Amino acid sequence: MAAGAPPEPVWRVREDAHGVVVEEVATGDCLRLDAEGRWTAWQRGGATLRRALDGRVHVRRPRRDDLLADDDTARVHDAAARTAARLAALVAGGGRGLATVGDVARAAAVLARAARFDAAAALRHAAAARAVWPEGIPILPPHRYRDVVVMPALGCPNARCDFCAFYRDRRFVVPDADAFARHLDALVALLGRALDATTGVFLGSGSAASAPDDVLLDRLARTDAVLGRRPRGAAAFLDPDHTARRPAARWERLRQAGLCDLTVGLETGLPALRASVHKGADLARFEGEVAAAKAGGLRVAVTVLVGLGGAAAGPAHVRETAASVARMPLDGADLVYLSRLEGSLPEAALDAQEASMRDALGAVTRARPTVYPAEGFVARA
Repeated sequence: MAAGAPPEPVWRVREDAHGVVVEEVATGDCLRLDAEGRWTAWQRGGATLRRALDGRVHVRRPRRDDLLADDDTARVHDAAARTAARLAALVAGGGRGLATVGDVARAAAVLARAARFDAAAALRHAAAARAVWPEGIPILPPHRYRDVVVMPALGCPNARCDFCAFYRDRRFVVPDADAFARHLDALVALLGRALDATTGVFLGSGSAASAPDDVLLDRLARTDAVLGRRPRGAAAFLDPDHTARRPAARWERLRQAGLCDLTVGLETGLPALRASVHKGADLARFEGEVAAAKAGGLRVAVTVLVGLGGAAAGPAHVRETAASVARMPLDGADLVYLSRLEGSLPEAALDAQEASMRDALGAVTRARPTVYPAEGFVARA
């Protein structure tokens, strides 16, 4: 470095769409903060730490994920707060040893808030999140991971699927309008400035689109009034096997109200296999509901289970699932999610069936086959 030249930065601070990103130049460690100063992810020492909705910390390393013990979780929260405090002090001191990109004053304000988000603050935030989402947020479709989740319904209208770890035995309940209004107010208070970074809305829980039309229209209107219409619109899970049938005109009305995206669980195109795991055996009904939603202008993501039925059902499962998807009027905006049923087959056999399913789907539909890594989802607030 030439004499008199400023020192190379030890830290970089930059804004992104969700808040502030802090990078330590020497190590490559990267701490992500939302606009309220709550850390969301931390790439540190070769691992990625993620703060979950319940305040716990998930650690992703190559080939495995872990959940930190309570004491270690508290230490991570406190370490993130100390790191933010150091950066806030650097900014206040004129930025020596610091490179900033974007609005320095805004970054400084976020860092000051982050310095107060220690283990005790994280516990308080997690308790407030439990009040907003009493069921938690167990799963979202990957293309909607960044959505803000509102709860016009709880549970699942089926709640009997053998393979479901999220909604089995959770009764389907639609809270009244006053309860939903309180929920929205609490959500806004919890998320604060971080709400501005969300571009879509997801209607939870297991099949919010199974609620009656008048309820959905009311809840969509209330959500728009409180949160504003998001650019990516609203999305929901739908269980066509346990929902009153809607013609295309009713789906179109919901689309105009903001619902633009459905995720539906086909799982297999074998009726008997569907029935054996407590899904509906009436494929014509399922396929007809997807066709009606598409005619109403909605985007659809269809999930299928790789490994369902084990080795014996494998070839028929692949063939008939592709045939069912082929009968749905899916287009290039739609998705077919491949979700691996771990333990149903040896890993090599799961890999082979996944490849076969992808090839079979690619030959019959314009929708894009893609992996649904359910085990990698961490709900954040």
